[in-house]
Amino acid sequence: MHSAILPDSRLVSLTPVRPMLMLTGFLGAGKTTLLRSLLNELNERGHLADVILNDMENALLDRETLREHAASVEPLTGSCVCCEGLDELCRMILEAAQSTHQLLLIELNGTADPLPLQETFTLLESKFLLHPRWQVCVIDARYFGQRSRFQELEKLQLETASHYYLSHVPRPREEAEMAQMVRSINPGASRTTASDLAGALSDAILKNRGYRLGQAEERQGAQPSFDPLVHFSREHQHSRHHYAHEFTGCNIVFPEPVEPSRIQPWLKALPETVVRAKALIEETSDPDGRYLYERVGDEIPSSPIPVRSISKVPCSGLFIGPDLQPDELLGLTRELLHPRSHFPKT
Repeated sequence: MHSAILPDSRLVSLTPVRPMLMLTGFLGAGKTTLLRSLLNELNERGHLADVILNDMENALLDRETLREHAASVEPLTGSCVCCEGLDELCRMILEAAQSTHQLLLIELNGTADPLPLQETFTLLESKFLLHPRWQVCVIDARYFGQRSRFQELEKLQLETASHYYLSHVPRPREEAEMAQMVRSINPGASRTTASDLAGALSDAILKNRGYRLGQAEERQGAQPSFDPLVHFSREHQHSRHHYAHEFTGCNIVFPEPVEPSRIQPWLKALPETVVRAKALIEETSDPDGRYLYERVGDEIPSSPIPVRSISKVPCSGLFIGPDLQPDELLGLTRELLHPRSHFPKT
């Protein structure tokens, strides 16, 4: 990419280059939580970020929790961004390239294979105007390496990462074992925090102020310089890519406020096939507010996330996992949460 970047003094009409950070990690690992913390850290440093939020079923739910922290949040719902959704993601990145904000953050859904994206970013780097490009893999220390047949998908998401972030940090001895496990998969990835990432991105923003991409070179297209992160066998990668397609999603709408006492029993009763659940709910006890409830595996956070009621995004639940039975989920939701719950109307 360096051949396409020139100092300000040599060209007058130039296009700015921005850093990009992409978050990967398995369902429920804590990507959106890290993203929220990172946006707060960036705001404290005076930086505004554009965010692209990918979710298998309904990216609008997480967008509601990020609106106050980002310059813009664009949802990309219902697509595998490593396959059929890649064109749409590229379109969104090209639109973001026209932004005056200082960096781009992308959160992939928890089943995405990041390698096709890394290759695309490299091949189209003279169009996307993103430099440096970092990938952070978010790892849930409670479950990493224990996903049975989906353990290979976890490895895919870590293999191309420049950094990794541990959520739900274990005891010191377990933490050392986790670090060793990560090194065995990707010895080049370094551990990071929201504060460290914000500092590194801030430094990159300052360095990029001295560089621009020339419009003439943009039209001609610079020769791609392949990212050294992509160094392992594509054939081996392709043989494991199918794991990213073994998950399905389901969305159920809650048309009316819900009795708070019903929420926890409903979340606990969801079947084991639901690997990840999120629910944006309006409670009968607080009609002016909405709350985002979550479940990861069998874990249910003790407190929901308050969400400002400023948009028309309907209250609903999304469920992701292998072998989901939508009719079963709807019946359970009507029985335990609200009898008028329904699938989205087309």
